[in-house]
Amino acid sequence: SSTISSFCSPSLLLVLLFFFFHDPATTEISTLSLHDALPICILLLATACSSPKNFSVEDGNTFIVIDEKASVPSVLAAHELQHFVQQASGIELPIVNNAPSNGSKLICVGESPYTAEFDTMKLGEQEYFIKVSSDKVVLMGQDENTDRDDGRDNNGITPSKDRLKVNYSQLVNDTASQIELVLPSVYDAQGTCYAVYDFLEKFVGVRFYGPHPMNVVVPQQTKLQLPVSEIRRTPDLKYRVGTYSFEWPMMKDQYFKPSGEMWQLFLRRIKFGGEKWAANHAFTSYQDRFLKKNPEHPELFEAYHPEYFAQGRTGGPHERQFCYTNEAFIRQVAQDARDYFDGKPLKGSQIALGDYFAVVPLDNAYWCQCDECQKQLAIDEGNIRGEHFNCGTATHYLWTFVNNVAKEVKKTHPDKKIAALSYHVYAYLPKDIQLEDNISVAPCLHPRNYWAPKMKENELAFYKDWIAESKESGRPIYLWNYLCFPTERGLIQDFNVFPGFNVHAVSDQIKMYAQDGVRGIFLCGIGEQLDFYATMKLYDDAQTNTDEMVDEFFILYFGNAAPAMHDFYDKIESVYANSVNYPMDIQTREAQFHQTEEIAWKYLGTEPVMEELAGYMDKAVQLASTPIEKARVESWRTGVGEYMKAGRES
Repeated sequence: SSTISSFCSPSLLLVLLFFFFHDPATTEISTLSLHDALPICILLLATACSSPKNFSVEDGNTFIVIDEKASVPSVLAAHELQHFVQQASGIELPIVNNAPSNGSKLICVGESPYTAEFDTMKLGEQEYFIKVSSDKVVLMGQDENTDRDDGRDNNGITPSKDRLKVNYSQLVNDTASQIELVLPSVYDAQGTCYAVYDFLEKFVGVRFYGPHPMNVVVPQQTKLQLPVSEIRRTPDLKYRVGTYSFEWPMMKDQYFKPSGEMWQLFLRRIKFGGEKWAANHAFTSYQDRFLKKNPEHPELFEAYHPEYFAQGRTGGPHERQFCYTNEAFIRQVAQDARDYFDGKPLKGSQIALGDYFAVVPLDNAYWCQCDECQKQLAIDEGNIRGEHFNCGTATHYLWTFVNNVAKEVKKTHPDKKIAALSYHVYAYLPKDIQLEDNISVAPCLHPRNYWAPKMKENELAFYKDWIAESKESGRPIYLWNYLCFPTERGLIQDFNVFPGFNVHAVSDQIKMYAQDGVRGIFLCGIGEQLDFYATMKLYDDAQTNTDEMVDEFFILYFGNAAPAMHDFYDKIESVYANSVNYPMDIQTREAQFHQTEEIAWKYLGTEPVMEELAGYMDKAVQLASTPIEKARVESWRTGVGEYMKAGRES
């Protein structure tokens, strides 16, 4: 997915840090002046990697150039570049449409007359291009939206309503100006933004560890030397979206309680979004449309069709299932998909985005009692391993329904897709059904619960079945990953959880997904600070060295307190991720498990574990020397340490 030439490994920064500050007597990185060392190391990195004709950013003679009709992403990218170059070096680069002709040096952001030499370059979806020569830097990407602008994603977001006007100056703590900008939707083409953010990370050393300015690392440097380089690439996973669980315990403190606009800018900085795909339970408006007029939404009612609904069942719009063998119901769902693909507005709670229309049953197993439905359900009565949540006891029943809808839609819209989930009682692949090739599938996995070995074994088995089938059929495969656990379980059952830190397991999984050709992943819950950062970085580049990335995080983010904070995280991860720390029943039984209050504080957060963690945190508080180090350590002490202490004592 990438072509890179004449550029040194990002890991060189860590090597240099270790070389200059390593204490051979202790095999640790010295805590002496790590914060002050970063400018030296950035400068050494640039010097080591540069050619004799590198690009030198010069105060008063270097300009950021954008087109007079620059795209929304290009305008945002230009201001982000200007801001962080000024933060790093003190040099404020003017943003101009026409550069002076006196031999000035140019940083071209997005397409413009100054990038005419690259007009024949055909950049693909989400692709971007970085070229550094001795007198010009080009940062550009695919910014044109070529598909429809409506629809609704898994978060209920419509792309056309996701372009937010923000006070940019306020977001970056710039009190000297009042700049208002429009953020592109996370689903907009914004390759130029991707180019600039990649440039800021690789060439300037900026790290976006969270939404608040306190979460952003900007190494200081007196000279900004850019090695001659060329990069052309796209993110490895094309779809990178998740639920907005930013206010959950631990995260809100780690992220310094940011504003909503800070969150939105952060999402763009970490390449959250991508291609338009969505799949979620989407039939909850059918009662308002076909059973009874709802006074709150009378406009939804179309006609009375009780035959669509599950026989022998009652309940509200989230409870009463449908007769998934009823031909009239199948035709209705297919027509809904056709209407969307023909440009008509979505009805009620339907989920669809881009070329994908979601066909996903309600989230329960209150199936229709009619003879035909019961006949199909009987086929898979025993299609389950142990007591697993994800199984196949309704596989034939529901995949036959999805297949029938897809067949109907394919007659009129063969280039469009039905988006389906492989979930709960229809998680298993129906091996004796030839699924239509216009169905995309997203297995729903619980990777943060893989401390239960049999649960991991079950889920990876049906995941691999779907992967093998997709390689034969060419079917696009997405994933739905539950990073909400264990925190969501604690919120539901009202207890403080033992944190689910497991960055290395997450890394291994993402590398596997990328190798298997998974197109993208929806995160149901984003995970805490380091885990979320690492997840998004690996979605972008699955070849990222996880250990180097994690080491870099602690060094750059916590400075002198890095060793103790690293130990604090590592201890939590080693306890949480290791199945031997859990009850024997969990280690051996074929079933789905979630963390409970007993597991959290009897088996994981034991008294010795908590004492060890408290020791690391006390040491980190003592070692933190600068105001920013102290604030960042405090955000973890309060958000994680005190949260765990309260859980243990409750």
